[in-house]
Amino acid sequence: MKDQTERPIQNTIAVFIDFENIYYSSLNNFGEEPDLMIIRGLCEKKGGIASIQAFGDWVRFNGQINSLLTSGIQPVFTPLSRTEKSSADTFICVHAMKLFMQNENIDSLILVSGDRDFIPLLNELRSLGKKTFLMGIPGSISRDLVNVADGLIDYQPAKIKPKESKTLQSPQKKVSEQIENSIITLLKKENRRVNVATIGIMIKKQHPTFNHKEFGFDKLSQFLDSYSQIKVDYDEDKLVAYASLVK
Repeated sequence: MKDQTERPIQNTIAVFIDFENIYYSSLNNFGEEPDLMIIRGLCEKKGGIASIQAFGDWVRFNGQINSLLTSGIQPVFTPLSRTEKSSADTFICVHAMKLFMQNENIDSLILVSGDRDFIPLLNELRSLGKKTFLMGIPGSISRDLVNVADGLIDYQPAKIKPKESKTLQSPQKKVSEQIENSIITLLKKENRRVNVATIGIMIKKQHPTFNHKEFGFDKLSQFLDSYSQIKVDYDEDKLVAYASLVK
């Protein structure tokens, strides 16, 4: 007979995923797409999930929709602005406030993002007595954002390959040269700074087994910066890396 004192897990957590942010951060730091099941599992350790949604431009990230649905994550479409900037932060703020105002039993937010633009959202929810947690990749989360959250959950893939020597073998040298030529061609064509994560996607399409850690670099941005004709700079928060040609 079931113990009458046993209580079901309360679904008191709402999870909002800034998909573009975690996707590019994972590519830049680990050389692979984020594992959505790991993200969900980390969230479940905090308690029962009432809602878990991923916000992104699903035209650009169409290939990830099946993985989201398989992981039990609801995709919410957020179109790009006219300047091709993600509008996910605006959508997340509106949806989050609406959800918390309409559901008093939900008392915790897990925000999967490192963007400092979410500081007002976290401050507002904390003023309402809600708990706020951040999930992201170490080194890719705004320090100002961390300072206003109640807790931090570090994301990393199940297996991280050990750092190897920067001394390249012949096959690696050939791949490295091919990659350099492709990047230079892209940068000449675009004639502007290009997001390092966008370059990472291009590299993975041409070389599916590529991982910058096998070349001895912790981050993709460091790998690209090792080329003499390519320079890498960052946005003001030093979270997003951009590549351009050395002039």
